[in-house]
Amino acid sequence: MSLRESFGAVLQLLRTQKGLTQGDISKTVAQSHISQLESAKTSPTVEVSCELASALDVQRISLLVLALASFEGETARKTLMDCLSELEELGLADVALPSKSEVMMTPAMIEAERKRQAVQALKSKGLTQAQAAKELGLAETTLRRLWRQTQG
Repeated sequence: MSLRESFGAVLQLLRTQKGLTQGDISKTVAQSHISQLESAKTSPTVEVSCELASALDVQRISLLVLALASFEGETARKTLMDCLSELEELGLADVALPSKSEVMMTPAMIEAERKRQAVQALKSKGLTQAQAAKELGLAETTLRRLWRQTQG
């Protein structure tokens, strides 16, 4: 069984258990898409999963836990307990979490910033572009570009 099939089976189970038709929960997700999800012809996005959970009047995580438990052949309780145990081991169970990813500097970005700072330091010492290029071993075109930059 695939995760797609498990999701579709759980979606259908919740919907029918609540006495709803596909049309009843198709306010933000098209009925044809719900049909495709239930028949495992397509996979949901995280956003669609959240919209469906809302339409089914269940917690967003409940829909996902049920789908994962079905996929793993476990109970929802075991899946949740394993998840909680893992979050506690990671020290993430009781902390506020970021809502956006941090901008991570790649090694290339770090090196580019190092070069820019070196160029700006020589510029502030009064060196010419040619002198700075020679001292840093940079191509003059690269140095000219970095010379004009004022911040990282």
